[in-house]
Amino acid sequence: MPKRAISSDKVFKPALPFAQATVAGGFMFVCSTGRDREGRFAVGDVRAQTQQTIDNIRALIEQAGGTMADVVKCTVYVTSRDDWAPMNEVYFANFAEDPPHRVSCIVSGLGSPDCLVEIDATAYLGKD
Repeated sequence: MPKRAISSDKVFKPALPFAQATVAGGFMFVCSTGRDREGRFAVGDVRAQTQQTIDNIRALIEQAGGTMADVVKCTVYVTSRDDWAPMNEVYFANFAEDPPHRVSCIVSGLGSPDCLVEIDATAYLGKD
């Protein structure tokens, strides 16, 4: 089954050659951090980065024709145990009804020392 890359001008595009998101077999796979479209991390704390991360995921899912209600699974990575509760506040505000299955990890780093959270999401968009 063919796969299709998804991109959005609303989301930061790093110089590395990888897709912002991929759709295959009716599923969409997307991962993002709290960078705005210019590549700057959201100003503030993990709340701001979590919201920017979710906004990025939302923009890509909408570009593919879906909504956040289509998200079936997320893996959330945070770099500090102290950021757990504030990240959850923002996360669950965005998934208030019928939240997706979730796996969560506290990690020692996420590629940049300024990155506090990363979310990997899978959405079911239906048959390709």
